Amino acid sequence: MSYAAARKKDFNERAEERISLLLKEIQVSRYPLCVEKSKLVTESWKKTEGDPMIVRLAKASEHLAKNFPIFIRDKELIVGNAASLNMGMEINCFWGPIYEEEIRKLEEEGFVYVPTDYWDQIREIIDYWRDKNLQYKIGQLLEDERVWSFARTGILLPPFKLREEGVGGLIGSGLHVGIQRWIGAIDFEKAIKFGLNRIIDEAEEEIRSLRFEGNIDKVKKKVFLKAGIIALKSIITFAERFSALAKKMAEKEQNNGRKKELEEISRICARVPANPATCFKEALQSFWFITLFTPWEASSAGRFDQYMYPFYRKDKEEGRITEEEAIELLGLLRIKDMELILAPARSVKRQQYAGFAKWHNFNIGGVDKYGRDATNELTYLILETAKRVGTPHHTITLRVHDGTPEDLMLKAIEVVKTGIGMPAFVGDKSYIEFLLSQGVPLDLARNYVVAGCIEASIPGHSRQSKCTFFVFPKVLEVFINGGRDERTGLELGPFKIEVERFQSFEDMYEAFKKYLVYFTKLAAELINIDLACVTEFSSPVDSMLMADAVREGKGIFERKMTYENGAAMSQCGLVNVADSLAAIKKLVFEEKLFTMKDIKEALRKNWEGYEEMRKMCLKAPKYGNDDDYVDSLVADLYKTWENTLSSIHTIWGESFKTAGISITSQWAGGAITGATPDGRYAGEVLADGGASPMRGRDVCGPTAIIKSASKIDQIGLQSVLLNMKFHPSSLRSYEDMKKLASLIKTYFSLGGKHVQFNVIDRQTLLDAQKNPEKYRDLVVRVAGFSAYFVQLSKEVQDEIIARTELSV
Repeated sequence: MSYAAARKKDFNERAEERISLLLKEIQVSRYPLCVEKSKLVTESWKKTEGDPMIVRLAKASEHLAKNFPIFIRDKELIVGNAASLNMGMEINCFWGPIYEEEIRKLEEEGFVYVPTDYWDQIREIIDYWRDKNLQYKIGQLLEDERVWSFARTGILLPPFKLREEGVGGLIGSGLHVGIQRWIGAIDFEKAIKFGLNRIIDEAEEEIRSLRFEGNIDKVKKKVFLKAGIIALKSIITFAERFSALAKKMAEKEQNNGRKKELEEISRICARVPANPATCFKEALQSFWFITLFTPWEASSAGRFDQYMYPFYRKDKEEGRITEEEAIELLGLLRIKDMELILAPARSVKRQQYAGFAKWHNFNIGGVDKYGRDATNELTYLILETAKRVGTPHHTITLRVHDGTPEDLMLKAIEVVKTGIGMPAFVGDKSYIEFLLSQGVPLDLARNYVVAGCIEASIPGHSRQSKCTFFVFPKVLEVFINGGRDERTGLELGPFKIEVERFQSFEDMYEAFKKYLVYFTKLAAELINIDLACVTEFSSPVDSMLMADAVREGKGIFERKMTYENGAAMSQCGLVNVADSLAAIKKLVFEEKLFTMKDIKEALRKNWEGYEEMRKMCLKAPKYGNDDDYVDSLVADLYKTWENTLSSIHTIWGESFKTAGISITSQWAGGAITGATPDGRYAGEVLADGGASPMRGRDVCGPTAIIKSASKIDQIGLQSVLLNMKFHPSSLRSYEDMKKLASLIKTYFSLGGKHVQFNVIDRQTLLDAQKNPEKYRDLVVRVAGFSAYFVQLSKEVQDEIIARTELSV
């Protein structure tokens, strides 16, 4: 063996050992609930009463950065702990109320453990923030009985219980101070390329040039910029503490190899993120420090392969890095990302976010601003890293266009075959056309990313504060019951109705659509109340890292964006409603086998005594089989909803956007919805995604599914998620992989926006349910994210198992 080969072998063994050891560090059975972050934020909050809100948030970041416990794990090369204990979760003070009984429930469910000596501190924190959080403020505005009654139904998830509780609180990791909720991407490229000191200098120069005349905006701008400077300096302070810690550890380290690594860590943390990154390792470390102070839950890392590539290319050209060394660093970043954990405190909300759902989305591929293919070497290395390391996070999304290299498609499918559910694939054609329809300039539209689940976003130029889930079958249930919600007993329809009186399907369908429009407008009112309260919590860190932040001089929730997607509403169970309406149309109005009175009674009794009727409803045409009879209903419901939402305005003056995702709201929505005419039982999970068939009802193969999905006019929709599940045997050969690549490109050529795959056999999943200890590393795609299968609830596991297995 040559010296070079031996050196490479030695490096690979050391890299594998490092990755393996750090993976073991993050594999915990329960996550410790920590109090350090909330304790420090509370200390700061008590000292800053009377200051403007954005200044208070900035000073809380400063106090946190100076005092938060820090540590460096053995073998780490990228540093920065996201919680005060290994794999810990911190209480979010600002989002909503945390109740002791909910924390106890989290313990019972096996999510967290609480050190015994923490309880007194937790109770103090709960009591102090009870009337200072976002949900409390929203509750104070829910005085209109129309909106309050609507909020309790759960048509817009989750159902409210108490005005002051709202949707409940959050626990999670990270150093972000604020409400940890917006969907988008900050301008990572500028922050890493030029350093935070550059932005601080720009802000200080802007303050010096301010002249206080004309209106109050100049004064507000100065307050904002001063807060922004404090906040960005906080991130630098945090990094400098790691530099000092690494230096101290290096002085005591006996192992020469590790000593050099710690010295290098110290050097890097002293440089970034304050200053421009000069190499790939510095760029990654800068990215991580900034990420820790931003709301990572549903934010995107942006076009990671594009803005990181110059650092990698320069290092490689100058002989400072090899492909294997880059893969090791990218693998370590994946492991760090696993430290970012989030869970809603309310159990009903956790149904929406199963398996510690998060959407830290790294976008790769696509076209550049001139429309040329933007694939580079780093694009491939990011995929190779995911294949080797195999963690469910961070999420990877591959942008696909007509010129996407076949080699890249096959590499992506090679990773999909491992079963980790990534990358997801999105179509440049549909996303770019959508953004152009929203008035976005072509060069910016071509630079789009998907953030959150798969929401269209532009780095630095858009921020979506809200994406809520509207339960379509719940509206149908209320409609069939004449305007009454059976679960709550509330009367809330726009008009009284007796479905038995309709003489034609067309008349009934038009009446249902009036209900749909009415409840959509109520949902928009509830969301706008939420948004009005959100504006108070503009984080200075996020705000300063958006495009033109210094010139605008306003918080992220107070300014207009180039692409103003402030709020989106996403369907939940739209496909179930289309399947239900198709069954009613066929069996009641065409074949006249039953009456609407029969249907209504069968649903009221949850099909008990009506088993034959249920079988016939199940046999009625179903979406996902290239059948216009029902596919046309799906398309029309989407178009009706899109037209309705585009006519309603958010508090920023722009229209609501229409989304076709579900995350895991199909479980939460299904749990509160009675039986439906498609043959579904009360409480049963709804259809997943936005273009996915109801599980088990697609019987004509993958081509039929994409034909059904492509009948939806997706250009006007911000996102449309399609889940597909393949048996591993269907992707064994090179030709099989090429067929799948062709299927993906065909769907996108027809206007499709997104598709993602689970590649796993049913038997493995069933065995994992019975023997979870043997499958701790088993990753599956749930919705717009992947998760460890054994961390999902049994209900979620069952739904994934029940999804139809396809073959290419």
